[in-house]
Amino acid sequence: MKLNFLTAIISFSLLVNCNHENIVFNEYIDISNSQLSSLDTVVFQTNILDTSNIHDIFLQLRTSTDYKWSNMFIFSEIDFPNSKTRTDTFEIVLMDKKGHWKGNKSGIIINYNYFLYKNIKFPIKGNYKFRFVQAMRDTVLEEVKSLGLKITKPIKKL
Repeated sequence: MKLNFLTAIISFSLLVNCNHENIVFNEYIDISNSQLSSLDTVVFQTNILDTSNIHDIFLQLRTSTDYKWSNMFIFSEIDFPNSKTRTDTFEIVLMDKKGHWKGNKSGIIINYNYFLYKNIKFPIKGNYKFRFVQAMRDTVLEEVKSLGLKITKPIKKL
């Protein structure tokens, strides 16, 4: 009995400590009626205090299996605390060439974690604003459930 309890505690501790990232920010915004319009801007704000360590920034996307495209183009703007802005365009590939979903599928929902920036250092402490707008030819994308932003500090390997 004691051995099983000890084994369960050790297993749980290993599972919890096997995380390969420290999450600095992680937020999702649900898309109204699952319709992402090219007129919609999804905005995230966070205060960054760490300018010495590297970070990874991910765009998170949830769609249903009824999303009709194999990709999604996104316009991205980052407002820095010093009022400067960085603008980029990203293509998120959602399916492989055979039509298989590339994200993690659970029932009819597919979750994508797309690297926007890897191993970057924030240059200035302060409030950052991240804005995303879909940039597809269709002005309204059906079956987009939510968009998210995740910022992590990768755990250094010993």
